[in-house]
Amino acid sequence: MVDRHHPGQAPTAVLNALAAGACRTIEDLGRALDLTARQVSDAASCLIRRDYLERMAAGCYQLTPAGIEAAARGEIIKSGPKAPSGRVREQPNTLRERAWRSMRMRRRFTVLDLVADAATASDGNPTDNLQRYLRALRRAGFVVEFARRAEASAPTSNGYKRWMLSRDTGPRAPVVLSKVRAVHDFNTGEDVPCNLP
Repeated sequence: MVDRHHPGQAPTAVLNALAAGACRTIEDLGRALDLTARQVSDAASCLIRRDYLERMAAGCYQLTPAGIEAAARGEIIKSGPKAPSGRVREQPNTLRERAWRSMRMRRRFTVLDLVADAATASDGNPTDNLQRYLRALRRAGFVVEFARRAEASAPTSNGYKRWMLSRDTGPRAPVVLSKVRAVHDFNTGEDVPCNLP
């Protein structure tokens, strides 16, 4: 059982719980370790980034050979922005970083607001880029989408989606990690799972 007030212990607990090599579900691990599904999912993301864990089926996890070795040697998993390549790299002054600054200032916005605030001539298709970014941030709980749309100038348009920043953790823009289906938050060091398409 893991002290749920110390979620940093969860990755090591999940590693040890899977040491026998069997595939176990999030629900099973949560019951066995007295963790929430979110804590198990976060711990699994941490282990996947280290190549210690793999998804065998939807919601079912099993250790890789490297993970079994790590469990056997009693490795303690420490949190941090580590990834299979070594670490998550922060890219300065990207379109998404500038858009994140705009979200923090505006709080409520449309994609066109972010494009106007953040896009430069070298950004290719900023509208498509930011729409994909906002979808990932929504799935990770950083932004919420309003049901009612902002009015559009064209009479045949059904308007623009309106968004609100709901989780402002700091000035550094979250980065989408498509391979592990998560959003990395540089402000907290946390990887927040999100169900990317």
